[in-house]
Amino acid sequence: MIPITYTKLLLSLFFVLIFFSGCASRPIALPEKHASELPWGAIELDINKQGAFTLRDSFGSALLKKINAHTNANEHITYNILSLSGGGTRGAFGAGILSGWEDSGKIPVFDIVTGVSTGAVMAPFAFLGGDELDKIEWFYTKTNTEDVYTSSWLSFFGEAYLMNPAPLKKLFLKAFNESFINKIAAEHAKGRRLYIGTTNLDTGQFVVWDIGAIASSNRTDKYQRIADIVYASSAMPIFLPPQYMQVNIEDKSYFQMHVDGGVYSHVFMVGLLEDWSELLDLRSHPKYKFDTTIYIVANRKYRNRHIYDPVAQSPLKIISAYIDIETDLLFDKSIYRLYSNSVKKGIKFRLATVPEYANSVDDSTEFNPEKMTELFNVGHAYGLKEIRWQDKISIGEYDIR
Repeated sequence: MIPITYTKLLLSLFFVLIFFSGCASRPIALPEKHASELPWGAIELDINKQGAFTLRDSFGSALLKKINAHTNANEHITYNILSLSGGGTRGAFGAGILSGWEDSGKIPVFDIVTGVSTGAVMAPFAFLGGDELDKIEWFYTKTNTEDVYTSSWLSFFGEAYLMNPAPLKKLFLKAFNESFINKIAAEHAKGRRLYIGTTNLDTGQFVVWDIGAIASSNRTDKYQRIADIVYASSAMPIFLPPQYMQVNIEDKSYFQMHVDGGVYSHVFMVGLLEDWSELLDLRSHPKYKFDTTIYIVANRKYRNRHIYDPVAQSPLKIISAYIDIETDLLFDKSIYRLYSNSVKKGIKFRLATVPEYANSVDDSTEFNPEKMTELFNVGHAYGLKEIRWQDKISIGEYDIR
């Protein structure tokens, strides 16, 4: 099978936009008055709301567990956050870093792990660590394109996607079995948190899912829900079909359209700017002193700018250049937003990105074991030795002021 390339994707989109204007039917959407309702497992990010699946309960309870487990009031509490970015098959770099870091014996236990897109695929395994990291090494070095998705060109004309993700969904259901989910639930009970982000296309909003809370529930559909969330976060629009998340209102079922979390943000962490000492009434607590570090593993190059290459006067070339620029800028803004928030809260910032010389994976949608293994090995060398963390970002690097 010849893997689809990004160029083919753009070409198909171009012709469809010109010659077709119809659309296929979709599962019934939420009534407008209920548009803000969240599916089961998604977190309510309004800090003023309390109860199950709210940011106050999820992140707040994690902080309290950490504080209560800390015995020395004279020492700061070490708190480590790992954020994994999008990047398609360039996720081989992040998988390599995590594997090498584990082999070095220096990888910390992360209190919170977040992921979007390809970062969402590896996040559950990074959350558990240890031998579970072998699974993402296999995924990013042994998998061929046909093991993940197959061509579905006819589906584009009406259903707006190019590839059939049935093999990928089958892999997710197999991976997120009872034993694996129970391990996540056990870590959640200790106060650790695993968050995955998707984009709700119906509202244009970012949605954060508490995977550990879902894993800890008694619902029989939790395995399917977690597999659906990870798939949704990695479902690049047009290339793969969206994932419809069911929401029940007054005994009726409605559906939200969820896609790649990287459409909204390439990396994320929720709750960084909240005053948790006030929210949790901890100002006078003798052990409320945190030493927090956020580690960002970005599966793409930092400040990626292409060499001078005049764009041909053709729709395909212009659309391709436009998408490349927009993707680069979204990554930059996502990283800078996280950096800025970290600085405001006194959080140590650490960023690792694909080095400039690493160009083996030239198509982020193609699963080519040889190319991905080469990139994996670059990341593994980083993790095994000394990761080249970038700890500062200057606003002067950006065009925005």
